[in-house]
Amino acid sequence: MDESNRQYDSEILKRLQHVQLEILEKFIIICEKYNLDYIMLGGSGIGVVRHQGFIPWDDDIDVAMPRADYNRFLEVIDREIGEEYKILTPLVDKNYACNVTHLQKKGTRFVPYTSKNLKCDLCIDIDIFPMDYLPDDEVKRKKQLKKTWLLNKMIFLCGTPDPIIPLTGVKKKAASIICKTMHYILKIFRISPRFLYKCLIKECTKYNSEKTRYMNAFEVTMSDHAFISERELYPLREMQFEHLKVKMPNKYDVYLKRLFGDYMCLPPEDKRVNHCPCVLDFGDGINVVEQ
Repeated sequence: MDESNRQYDSEILKRLQHVQLEILEKFIIICEKYNLDYIMLGGSGIGVVRHQGFIPWDDDIDVAMPRADYNRFLEVIDREIGEEYKILTPLVDKNYACNVTHLQKKGTRFVPYTSKNLKCDLCIDIDIFPMDYLPDDEVKRKKQLKKTWLLNKMIFLCGTPDPIIPLTGVKKKAASIICKTMHYILKIFRISPRFLYKCLIKECTKYNSEKTRYMNAFEVTMSDHAFISERELYPLREMQFEHLKVKMPNKYDVYLKRLFGDYMCLPPEDKRVNHCPCVLDFGDGINVVEQ
């Protein structure tokens, strides 16, 4: 079975989406209280425009924030989320080998196959991506994108020697050998996810003082296409996502086409990827997905 695209029972998926909406609603309340900007990102952005809610098979929520708003969010989050939610980054938990900031619901579990060996608490969550400035100079821009891409991969490989590789045949075997080798090199030299994450933040924020033309979400998979100008971003639009009002870029169509091309067309069924985990527990101690 393709572990990158396992199928949920429909009722379980609906229940998961409901919990994620609860987390998103809490996130929005905090952003509104402190006047913090955010946008729905990636598949969540497509969901807003094409479905006015979740893509039917989608099982996560992605948001992006300008770095200043993201930093302010992290400053206030502990006094705002109470006992029900928590933040996860490699700075919070040194064993968390992933670049993505999670706002999690405590007491639940959501463990992807590629993270099953991590010794940290993985819960149902929404993903939060900071946006930083890209240099206007093309050579510097390409260099920054390559460095952040490599650091993102290295953080992930700290936690697993066997990531999902979207290749076939000889190319997949070669990539698998490289990943395993890198994983054990990182282990031998005791290079931690936290150290690499600090390096990633330093590289991502390298040009923030210059206020260049584009901002970029460097931590997303398609980071070389995730750039957006302030003219495309502002003023933010308020749009519908299920029962919630959420923020989208002013020129959302330009942004989504840059990321996905013709995003209004449904992909073929074999391309409808989700993140169905090996462990999903809604808080009652029962794993509701098959092993």
